[in-house]
Amino acid sequence: MYLTFIKEHFTPSQEELDILEAKETQDLYQDIQIQGGFIQVYSKQCSIFDSDVYKSKLKVFQKYLLNYEKQNTKLNGQCLEKAFYIDQSYSLDYQVESPENWLKEQVTIWQLPTDIVNKMNSKYFTFEDIAKRHGTQMVDIRIQDPNTDTFNPTIEQNCISNQLRIDEYCKYLKNKTDFFQKHTQYSPDKVLFAVNIDMDNWDEETGQLYEYMPQSLLKYDRLVYMRQFCLGVNIPQIYIKTKGVWTGGHQENSSVNSLNFNHGPEDCLWLTVDAQHVHKLHQLIPNLYQIEGKWFKEIDFFLENNIPIKYTLQKKGDLVILGAGCLHWVKSLGNTINTSWNLLVYQDHTFQQIYDRQLINDQYKIQSVIPIKNLFLDIFIHHKSFQLKDFLQKFIEEDIENYKRQYTKIKSTKKRFNSREVLICNNCQMEIFIFYQIINDTTFKCIKCLEGEGIEIFMKYKPTELILVLNAEKFSCSPTLCTRYIGNTDCQLDKQIEDCVSESYESIVELNKNEEEYSKIKYARRKYKSKASKKSCLIQSFVRNPSEQTKQQKKKKRKYKKTKGQDDLISEICTSQKSHNKNYNTKSKYTKKTQKISKLENSVKSVTSSDIDSFSQIPIIKKGKKQYELL
Repeated sequence: MYLTFIKEHFTPSQEELDILEAKETQDLYQDIQIQGGFIQVYSKQCSIFDSDVYKSKLKVFQKYLLNYEKQNTKLNGQCLEKAFYIDQSYSLDYQVESPENWLKEQVTIWQLPTDIVNKMNSKYFTFEDIAKRHGTQMVDIRIQDPNTDTFNPTIEQNCISNQLRIDEYCKYLKNKTDFFQKHTQYSPDKVLFAVNIDMDNWDEETGQLYEYMPQSLLKYDRLVYMRQFCLGVNIPQIYIKTKGVWTGGHQENSSVNSLNFNHGPEDCLWLTVDAQHVHKLHQLIPNLYQIEGKWFKEIDFFLENNIPIKYTLQKKGDLVILGAGCLHWVKSLGNTINTSWNLLVYQDHTFQQIYDRQLINDQYKIQSVIPIKNLFLDIFIHHKSFQLKDFLQKFIEEDIENYKRQYTKIKSTKKRFNSREVLICNNCQMEIFIFYQIINDTTFKCIKCLEGEGIEIFMKYKPTELILVLNAEKFSCSPTLCTRYIGNTDCQLDKQIEDCVSESYESIVELNKNEEEYSKIKYARRKYKSKASKKSCLIQSFVRNPSEQTKQQKKKKRKYKKTKGQDDLISEICTSQKSHNKNYNTKSKYTKKTQKISKLENSVKSVTSSDIDSFSQIPIIKKGKKQYELL
């Protein structure tokens, strides 16, 4: 059935012809077509071609039978690769071991147990629960052509529409016919995609993710050294999908690693190109980085152009872990829910990919969502790396060279100690590393974009200090460089503050508690003595005039009822005053200690919120809003 086509377009060897003519091969080909074709069968976790017995047949499928199946003689099936699936026998080890030791592949699939997935999804990650819990939240809607296969889609193939409420979108998933009848502005031949749904206020859902995700991916994530929260990076985002919607080809923010979990019920198709092969595609598509996130291309193009590519089906319960710099684009094969966020694995390959991507961003004026220069410095301070040292030296030299070019404009240079927060140039949107200009307390300019003549500029760090840090054999955490980070880090300064604050707080609470109890006892004794004294007077009066006793008794009862609330109120006021006075005395007693704590806290004051520091420009950054939606 396929021999004529193969002989007409190719020149197989006699050995290959013998394999192709064998009935076993013909039966295998027919069986593979029933299962969806060679690409789908080969890409499965447990494929028949994984067996040594079928290695010879695998070669003829890659060289000839795939071309016959697709009726395309230009395909190179040997460029088809498959993802790495974590063996269940190793999953327990990987659960506790740092991913820098075991995450070696660009696409890794971790299949979580079914009962874990069901527990995670229960009451949180179903269409009904999401509509019930967050139905009023407005989300971005992207209108797409499900058959898009181009690097330059038109507006009709991929565009942003008006926002919808989540519960309205869930109604669309449930009954599209009714939805299009009520919303005539949408075309029934297009699909709607709810993208980049921020989960910053979805505390319970985020808690579910962090509880059931492999803990090693959370514990050893170096993004904890970021100085601000960033939606979709260190705060998850959720995607609600229907069949045919797609996420355009892109690398992750600054080419860091990525996690994407499929909550189900349907599958997603991932097409990926390893970081080391992206340059081949860039040679064919020179504007690749300018159109990032906007295109979707089927697998044939890559096989035709000898670009290695992976075809991966992400099923319900599959966690996709992407290596640094992996180019990927995704299509949904049905109604499903995905959550996604980034991580940074401490590996030389990861740092190299991040640095290379930083150069690309600088070249094409693409804003980096993650402030890589400051992040590299914070990681290096706490985890020495020769590679990071080299990259940081280049960043420092770059800023110094730019300073020299602008020297004639500069009147003076000062260090601004409280400016260790992330700053972005208002002109070029690039990250500020060392030198910067402040205009009207709200506008920041990097060293390249200085305005005016005879200006005063500031430094986040002194270059000499940074160079000393890079060359020091040992370095202790310092208030000059360290700050409050968003996660649990190895910063000793941060731990010292937490310990001091905790110890002082516990001491003050204990003293207040003891003083409160003492005040209550003292007041009770005084009250008892007062009662005893009045009772003695009343007895003496009764002995002198029994009739007067009745009047006094009644008056006493009325007075008692009238003053009961007063007694309680006075008691509370006394206790409050005593507590206040004791707090004041305690504060004086612990003056030296609190001064030390205050000094430490001020040294590493959190600067990730504009409510705390007026110079914080981006306390929370939204991922992918400007150019594209990420998965």
